[in-house]
Amino acid sequence: MTGSKKPKSISEVFKELEKDKDKQVKIYQEEKKEKEESSFIFHVKHRTKKDNILLVMIVLVVLLTFSLFSRNYILAVHIGDGPKNAIGTFEKNDSPKDVYAILSNNMSSIEQKELIDQEEEILFETQHIANKDMPEGEVQTIQEGIIGKKIVTYVRSYENDRLVKQIPVGESILQESQNEILEEGTSHVLKQYHIHIGDSLYTAQDIGLKKTVNINSDSWLTIPKYYDVQVLEVIDETWMKVSYNNRNTGYILTDYLTSETLTPGIKELSRKTKILNPVELDMELNQPSGLSLADYQEILSNLPQDTNHIFQENAKAFYAAEQKYEINGIFLVAIAIHESGWGKSAISINKHNLFGFGAYDALPYESAVTFDSYAEGIDTVAAWLVTNYLNPAGTVLKTGSIASGQYYNGATVTGVNVRYSTDTAWCTKVFATMQNLYEKL
Repeated sequence: MTGSKKPKSISEVFKELEKDKDKQVKIYQEEKKEKEESSFIFHVKHRTKKDNILLVMIVLVVLLTFSLFSRNYILAVHIGDGPKNAIGTFEKNDSPKDVYAILSNNMSSIEQKELIDQEEEILFETQHIANKDMPEGEVQTIQEGIIGKKIVTYVRSYENDRLVKQIPVGESILQESQNEILEEGTSHVLKQYHIHIGDSLYTAQDIGLKKTVNINSDSWLTIPKYYDVQVLEVIDETWMKVSYNNRNTGYILTDYLTSETLTPGIKELSRKTKILNPVELDMELNQPSGLSLADYQEILSNLPQDTNHIFQENAKAFYAAEQKYEINGIFLVAIAIHESGWGKSAISINKHNLFGFGAYDALPYESAVTFDSYAEGIDTVAAWLVTNYLNPAGTVLKTGSIASGQYYNGATVTGVNVRYSTDTAWCTKVFATMQNLYEKL
């Protein structure tokens, strides 16, 4: 036929078919890939275990298709009665995919993700502060530590229900933590004396209270040996600022002070020293002696002259009178011993009157007051002395009554002697008895 195209050979036809097939496969694969990627992204976000299985099946189809077109084969044609001739050859696949292994692996490995909120603790930190006014090694809690709380958001990844990864992606504070604050002592001298600021130390000798932290500075008063001082501050571990008698403040070298730890028994020795040091003829008698009930019982027991045990048995009555009326009880005992001849006079034995109270020189026995007990007589005379002899007129006494002061000539034993006895040596005799009693302490 004129103008008609030359017929194509079979070989050419197969080549065109092969090209067309490759083009169609490529288009199909690109479209399929695009759809699969979109579907994959959607399912990753919303997938379940069932979705994962479906995804594996899709992958299987893709792999089977790929395997089909990548297999090694030869396209042949039969022309006439002659042998089959190869007209095209595909490239050999040297690394074929094991579709069944891939399928098995994906079928047995299912991945999931979840978003969770978890409450967790916020641990507190410990802050250490050095304190020179605390004994070395001692620790004091200034502020308790408080554990805080927070909500932490995690993305968790699972494979076959097994947690394989956890990543924090955010947090919110429910309660802030509070740091623990500890004070730690650094003072070696406080540790050595085993005391704290505000506790007492004792003088190891008569020592001057300095106005400044200087060994050569003036001393504005002297503190007697064994007296106590209150520690206010430690200065450079060698000096202490102290208070004496709750009103006098100054500085003392630490070497001149001691404590109950370093000198066992020093506290009791200090107490007795402060009681005994003021014992003088002109001591004030309108105030308590400072003796305890145990002290009275010790002083008035086993006195050789107290053959009737009157004073030993009435130690509590003398102590009670001192506390009730603010009178020196040892002074009261000394008068009773002197006036009753150690409790052996007829008036003391028959009338429980140790003081000859109410007796007149003309008829002493008959005029003396009779008491129901020694304790009653002791109480009566104590009240009479503080009202008339030991306090000036108008003084408000501890009991609430008012002193008349009609025989007041000073609150000392010599002052009482002026109107109490015509014997001018009465005061020295009574004071000598007081001294002997004090020495038993």
